[in-house]
Amino acid sequence: MNGNIFFTSEGITSERFSWLVEVMKFYISKIYPESLHHHPRTRTPQFTFFLRGDACYSFIDRQNRHFLENMFKLPSIQFVFDSSELHLRGVSLEPIKMRLPEQTIISPSLDTKSGSSFWSLLLEKVLDNSESSAIGFLFMHTPSPYQSSSYVLDLFRCAIEKGISPEFYGYLDGVHALHRDQAPLYHENIAESLSDINKFAVKRGLYSTALVCSQSATSRGYRTFIGENGKVISNCIDTPSKITSLDSIVSRFSKIHPILSHTSFSTEIITQRRIPTIVNSPNKMPPSLVILATRTPYGTEYTKGAITLAMACAHKGIATRIIFIEDGVYIVSGHHSQEREYPPYDLQAVIKKNSHLENLEYYVYSPSMKNRGLAANPQLKTVCAISPAELAQLLLKPPANIEAGHQRVLVF
Repeated sequence: MNGNIFFTSEGITSERFSWLVEVMKFYISKIYPESLHHHPRTRTPQFTFFLRGDACYSFIDRQNRHFLENMFKLPSIQFVFDSSELHLRGVSLEPIKMRLPEQTIISPSLDTKSGSSFWSLLLEKVLDNSESSAIGFLFMHTPSPYQSSSYVLDLFRCAIEKGISPEFYGYLDGVHALHRDQAPLYHENIAESLSDINKFAVKRGLYSTALVCSQSATSRGYRTFIGENGKVISNCIDTPSKITSLDSIVSRFSKIHPILSHTSFSTEIITQRRIPTIVNSPNKMPPSLVILATRTPYGTEYTKGAITLAMACAHKGIATRIIFIEDGVYIVSGHHSQEREYPPYDLQAVIKKNSHLENLEYYVYSPSMKNRGLAANPQLKTVCAISPAELAQLLLKPPANIEAGHQRVLVF
């Protein structure tokens, strides 16, 4: 990796900007304090924000001005926008670009003689070709809104051009992206395009995969049956896409390649000086994972999905921390109980039951609790309250003994 990235295609609220600013302040002042000097002796790795979709609006929203001003003052931070996304939304960032020409990059959608594309710049930042030759994307949104999700196809096409294997993981509503009978009127058919991308990758001698979580698919009416070889088969999706267990998807998380999502970080690990080894350990620890659960616990499936993925990763030996932040903090407030006859869906009970699971830790962001006037349920003793500085540490510093070059952070 050549630094750290934050990628999002979703709108950034004032609350999200507030903790992003705190994370960036920690990055500059605590991890790379020399960057504040006029002539630093050591190079500070760039922290690059890759912004597209509704995130473009966030930079012209007056409600965010205070947080943006604080972020603009920090060194070694850069913002990259896709010009086609700005044009589609009628967003002009010329005032910001004129003021901060080195920090603001407006890139074309495709590589040109005048500059690299949005996706080329992202791949250059997030990938170290000597370590990994793949890029994964955890897709969790329905593909039906106009142009809202087809950007993952552009990412994969760009990756293949650079000799990088694409991996698609459909989770929660993301399983709909591979439905064989979809017929969108106003955007690309993701299922058909992913099939074409697979063929393109194979021609280039690359590995390509598209996996769909069987639990998410079954709950959404995708008919499946077990074949003679024990594999899950469905006539709802086309080959080479596969409906498979969440464990099979998580096994890909055990590899070292970067994995992005609709909002995600990939943060570089600062390796300490150590005695060099001649042979790499075959049991090298995979990249650690931080999951930020930002939504209310029962209004959508995202919080349950976040906890389920976190537990599955922990079972696979991946050091996993889940942080309840923004509206996600409601999960620790009050005493939850279910009165209907359906199977248990009490997420507080799930946390209690799995609180001592090895490789899994739970946290709640105190400022989000304070902003909402909430108090934590005293029975949830294993959910640790954290400050802005502690949040930054969790996002930027992995647990001990992680040898991979980066940490993954996924926002649910």
